[in-house]
Amino acid sequence: MLYLLLAIMAGLMVMLVITILGPGAAQMAESHPWVGQPLPATTLKPMLNVEQPLETADLAGKVTLVNFWGPWCPPCLLEFPELLQIREEFSDQPDFAFVSVAADGGWMPGQPASFNEDLETLVPQSQLVLAKFNTTLPVYVDQHADLRIGLSQVKQYQGYPTTLLVDQQGKIQAVWIGYGGDLSDISKKIRELLEAG
Repeated sequence: MLYLLLAIMAGLMVMLVITILGPGAAQMAESHPWVGQPLPATTLKPMLNVEQPLETADLAGKVTLVNFWGPWCPPCLLEFPELLQIREEFSDQPDFAFVSVAADGGWMPGQPASFNEDLETLVPQSQLVLAKFNTTLPVYVDQHADLRIGLSQVKQYQGYPTTLLVDQQGKIQAVWIGYGGDLSDISKKIRELLEAG
């Protein structure tokens, strides 16, 4: 019951952030302080449909879309099918990677270093989301929030969903926080980076 209450409160906080940012949030993608910064070095642990951990260094040479989401987060679920379409659109591109990172919503900047994602709840809830959208998407977990903590050293992590576009050199090129109702800008920017090589 306590977890359910915490999840609802986290969801409400996310909705508040979305309301504050508004539907035009995606238009601010290139002006975020993370843009131009390297993706922090860390290891993402395998959670669903993948067996090996993912080192952010393994993404070198690829255009990578990293999406932080939660099964408890209504805006995350609204954008989920569009992200799956983007993944499919670029599935034939060997130099593109889509990294899905699920979160339980419990971590916020400033929390103790001993944070652990609640996998007992996160895994089955995420499985339900994947089943709903009929996908075997590989899903990772930022178990101790190391990647989010690294990002927060530049600018405080604001909420879910958060999507980062990382270039072939490992630098963040665009950031989308929240769901503005249209992800076509993401596809356009991925294509631009792939064509630039």
